Amino acid sequence: MTATEELPQLEGFTFIRLLGRGGMASVWEARQHDPDRVVAIKILNDDISNSPEDVESFYEEAKRAAELDHENIVTVFEVGCQNGHYYYVMELAAGYDTGRWLRRKGQLKPDDVLTIAESVAVALDYAVKAIGIIHCDIKPGNIMVDSDGTVRLTDLGIARFVRGPSQEDGYVCGTPAFMSPEQALGEELDVRADIYSLGATIYNLVTGRRLFEGRPDDAVMDAQCHEQVGDLRDLNPSVTYPFAVLVSQMLAKNRALRPMSWSIVIRDMQRVRQGLMPLGRVPEEGESTMRLNPVTEADAVVASFSENTLEPTRKMRRRERLARMSGKSRRGLIRYIAITAIVALSAYFAAYFITCALL
Repeated sequence: MTATEELPQLEGFTFIRLLGRGGMASVWEARQHDPDRVVAIKILNDDISNSPEDVESFYEEAKRAAELDHENIVTVFEVGCQNGHYYYVMELAAGYDTGRWLRRKGQLKPDDVLTIAESVAVALDYAVKAIGIIHCDIKPGNIMVDSDGTVRLTDLGIARFVRGPSQEDGYVCGTPAFMSPEQALGEELDVRADIYSLGATIYNLVTGRRLFEGRPDDAVMDAQCHEQVGDLRDLNPSVTYPFAVLVSQMLAKNRALRPMSWSIVIRDMQRVRQGLMPLGRVPEEGESTMRLNPVTEADAVVASFSENTLEPTRKMRRRERLARMSGKSRRGLIRYIAITAIVALSAYFAAYFITCALL
């Protein structure tokens, strides 16, 4: 906030300080009078609030976001309009965003990044299943870490929805360095656009560099569609081969080649945490925004270990099922033989006694 900039005036709130400002809105820390609590208030910029379409989008976003109740999503309390200012009131997340953490550290540890990314994936899986919402602007600055270590997803200011009339085909939204190719082209979006953005976020947090860093926004958007960056292991050697493959899959340029849902992403993150390869095909040359280095002998061993770890488990379960089925069959056969023998003996003795009686 500049020295000459005045604090907003909204009845029922006392504004404290500016937290951030974006292309669509500004976010302020404030104290709400009833109930008495410290909150974050997002206010639509004046140049945007003159557009009925943008105002409707703002309201629709806030009302839908208020329906979400998840520990990894910042809660929205209410939405309103005063003195020509359109706003909504959110929970104030105490902590820091991962962009700030990255600036302090330079690079984050792959295990920490995997924990952050899995929490975001779980939150977005809940959001899309609950109300069909996609985020459209996943990036380090929109991922908070609370004082207790809980990861919180925030800033749904440019979200578009899978269901309903609020989705606008042809409208480009998001941040270029984290934007999927279809998002850069203004195409219709689904969860796979967010999966790409989370892949770009992982790349940024692990390497300390954004995709196509240093280029103008238009050039970055074009590069998301047509160019590649190097393997993130070149910038952070502590990254494992399975981790690199997972990021490469998430950054597939053709969304049909990306994981189809958040549940698949979560499953593969859990496999990578165990040192196993993500399931699914390793992207071929040119298919992903991140180009994988040639497979080394060590990489091949890891891939082979992942396959051999999965296959014995399947065989073991199959053998157990067959053993259980064989045991049941044997017990059934014994029971059948016993009953048949008893019936046969009973018939024999009955016939014997009847014959004796007739004689």
